[in-house]
Amino acid sequence: MPRPGKQQLARREQRIMRGLTAAGVLIAAFLVYALVGSFSSPRESRFDDTLPNPMGGPARTAPGAATGEAALAGLTIDGVDVQMGEVALGVTYVPGWTVANPTDAAVTFLVGQPQVLEGCCPGPVYADGELTQAGQELTVAPGGELLLQFPLQMHPGMDGPHHLAVPLASGDEQTAVHVTGDFTASAPA
Repeated sequence: MPRPGKQQLARREQRIMRGLTAAGVLIAAFLVYALVGSFSSPRESRFDDTLPNPMGGPARTAPGAATGEAALAGLTIDGVDVQMGEVALGVTYVPGWTVANPTDAAVTFLVGQPQVLEGCCPGPVYADGELTQAGQELTVAPGGELLLQFPLQMHPGMDGPHHLAVPLASGDEQTAVHVTGDFTASAPA
């Protein structure tokens, strides 16, 4: 087989360069498309920056099931027992309870000091996004609602089962909302 001449080598080199240039343009176009796409369309996230989160880090609505209901001086609370199941360390989970007033009169109740029934470290209680203090009175207007939220976050060394309660009272009536969860390092965030 004869050796290629200088012209043949030059043409071959030009074809190779055109191929490399075309491949480079395609790669650059793909990278631009991927970069622009990542900025122009928001990604779904399990995390929610609008939740009360005094602990910092990522926050999300409490997963799991909410069962049971309670009545307090005419108020109704659905899903009083929140069972989060296995949850990750280092994530703020925010269970919430809607306190509804189906009556035609305003009803006032107290939010008590959060209690640890198992585990440790209760978080603060929020009412309609505002931080409350233990013993604070809250009033629900006739036909109105109020959202109670209870952010929780555990760190390494605080792992394991937790059962926390927030007592509520109005006059001589009392009830509580509860949240349970098993905080583990192996749970997905």
